Formats: sequence, structure tokens, C-alpha cells
Amino acid sequence: MKRLFLLSAAVLSMACAEEQPAISIQLFEAQLAADARGPYYAGWDTVAFASSPTAGPTLYVVAPEPLLTEWNISAFKAGLIQLDSTQIATARINAYAERKMRDFSAQPTNLKRPLGLKVGERWLNFLPLLNPVSDRIALRGFQSAEIEQLQRYIDNR
Repeated sequence: MKRLFLLSAAVLSMACAEEQPAISIQLFEAQLAADARGPYYAGWDTVAFASSPTAGPTLYVVAPEPLLTEWNISAFKAGLIQLDSTQIATARINAYAERKMRDFSAQPTNLKRPLGLKVGERWLNFLPLLNPVSDRIALRGFQSAEIEQLQRYIDNR
């Protein structure tokens, strides 16, 4: 009986996991590839990103480790749908990410550097912070389905 219960629980757990795929969100320090000179950028990945279907791709280099991930988001609020059919999510971040982003944004040059936002395998944008980060950060470029996945992720973790 105990073995049957454990097997049933495992099957139910796998079924629930398949119904609600986890969302992967990563925010990376980035730099235009043409401006990425010196040993600081050694080991960074190169990404070709087109900001629109009609625009040619721009080359960026991105840090090997993200500044924050979906694990750092404790809550979020979806914004209005933008002209390009994407949404902005204002995310509240946990204390660890808040310290990390506060340290990063304390350097004035980092406020103007692009940050690469990636959801799953899709790059959403390479926009700068412009303002220091506190406990919230605006993440731009989400599709409606990604907003729904993020909401399910926050609700079910």
C-alpha cells in the first residue's frame, strides 16, 4: 500500500510539473561587442539581437553569470501592453538580489550599460537601468504567455 501511495504521488508530481512549466528569467550584465575590449570581457558570450523584425542584429557580449534570475523575484505586477504587443513587469526582488543590484547600480557607469534580459532561450531586450535599483526593477519585453507563466511560477513556488 505504501509503495502504491509513493508511486501515485510521484506520477501526480510529474503530471503537475508538465502542466505548469517553470519559467526561466535571467538578467545579464552586457556590453556592445564593439566596446568590449580588455580582459574583463574574457569568457563572455556573444549574442546577436535584433530589436525589431526589420532591424539588423546588434552584437552584444553577456556575462557568464546572471545578475538575477526568476528565483530573485518575490512578486511582480504586469504593466499595460505596449505598442509592440509586449508587457512590462515590475518585479519586487528579494534581499539578496536587492543588495547585488544596489551594488551594481551604485557605479554610475553601470546605469548606462545595457543589461540583457532573457526568458527561456529568447532575448527580450538590451536596455540600461538608467536609475539605481532598490527593491523593485522594471523588466520589459514579455509576451502575454510569459507573464502568465511568471504569475503561475510566483503563485506555486
